[in-house]
Amino acid sequence: MNRIEDLISRASDQDSIQVDGISIPVGALKKLKEEGYENLRVYQENKTVSMWGKTCTACFTEEQLRERV
Repeated sequence: MNRIEDLISRASDQDSIQVDGISIPVGALKKLKEEGYENLRVYQENKTVSMWGKTCTACFTEEQLRERV
């Protein structure tokens, strides 16, 4: 499990970060954090990212995350 806040704390919106082999745009993570998501976990076997917060949960593919920028 990774905290979104920790992942984006030192990155600019134009950067992408690598989390367990998945490239995630920082801009997308910042938007998801604003929507209430706090944590993420990468599932390498199907290349998806599960995200959750106190009132939300979702699963995204790498492509879906790139589209959120």
